[in-house]
Amino acid sequence: MAASAVPALTSNGFTPATTRVLEWPEPVQRVQELAESGIKSLPPRYIKPEEERKPTYETVSKAELPPVVDLSGIEEGDVQQLSVLSCACREWGVFQVGNHGIPSERLKSVMRVSRGFFDLPMAEKLKYANNPVTYEGYGSRLGVQKGIPLDWNDYYFHLLRPISATNGQQKWPRQPTEYRRVISEYGEMVMGLCKRLLSIFSRDLKLEEEGSLLERLGGESGLEASYRMNYYPKCPQPELALGLSPHTDPGAMTVLLQDVPGLQVQRDGLWFSVPPVEGALVVILGDQLEIVSNGIYNSVNHRTTVNREKERMSMVVFVNPLADKKIGPLETLVKRSSGFPLYQEMSFNEYRKFIRTLGIQGKAILASIANANPQNI
Repeated sequence: MAASAVPALTSNGFTPATTRVLEWPEPVQRVQELAESGIKSLPPRYIKPEEERKPTYETVSKAELPPVVDLSGIEEGDVQQLSVLSCACREWGVFQVGNHGIPSERLKSVMRVSRGFFDLPMAEKLKYANNPVTYEGYGSRLGVQKGIPLDWNDYYFHLLRPISATNGQQKWPRQPTEYRRVISEYGEMVMGLCKRLLSIFSRDLKLEEEGSLLERLGGESGLEASYRMNYYPKCPQPELALGLSPHTDPGAMTVLLQDVPGLQVQRDGLWFSVPPVEGALVVILGDQLEIVSNGIYNSVNHRTTVNREKERMSMVVFVNPLADKKIGPLETLVKRSSGFPLYQEMSFNEYRKFIRTLGIQGKAILASIANANPQNI
């Protein structure tokens, strides 16, 4: 497959320099194939640095976990539930949402067809092999830096919205046969959920119009979305590996469906598990919400662990701003918080190009676009 040319990025992250080619720096190894080969020890390229494998904090009560909120209760005026959501957005950057309106049978269908792709013969899956320019298709790594420790997962990534960008779903799997219908319908349901959440966030932030955040991110028809299904095979030495390295999500928010434990979020330097809750969806705040709220809301650093006994799947919808719309802190929230904009204004396209080049970097990428505090200059 021919590599595509994209603008190289200079050290400050976003200024085009010379044109270079983005391609995978090493042959791509499919983790599922590796796991099914019967290996007893982890290949060195999957061993993570010790600082990334810091142990999980052992929680002793539900109060030490990201909360589960009742969405229908909030919409019906439950002030206590709104307060729980508000604290979660500020202190955790993640929560689980119940009573969201998406039927449990639909969630089971999403899980079934997503897992069905990874059950296909390898030759069939390889027809959809991706490249690092857009990541659309079947992949097994992120970033193009040679020699970096790799994550223990395979994935499939494709666009959901705008419909025109999917090119008739050409990058979507053709098998299982129900896949395209089920995921297309689920994507629209999640978009509806996210618009409801943005309205609630706007109310929580005391913005004049409940549609303020939605408009800032691109409006009713401007929001973009993509889908990623992650497969984490059994791992022979899970204590040395990670399914997904610590990172924040670059977009506005992420809605995640998971089958077994593995997702963890970082707070005050400690890692906390986010266990699956029957019928609930995990909502992770992304960098763009931290930017637009001027740091009032928190985009959370998160990672995925793996285990020796069970495979794991996660089905993820990323909701993003309109690609070429300039995104920066809302002036109203700047005045109400620090008094100056914490982050530079830039388009989401500019922001994600940087990430696709460097790969996963925790909160370092968001920190790289932070403005200096004028009081310290």
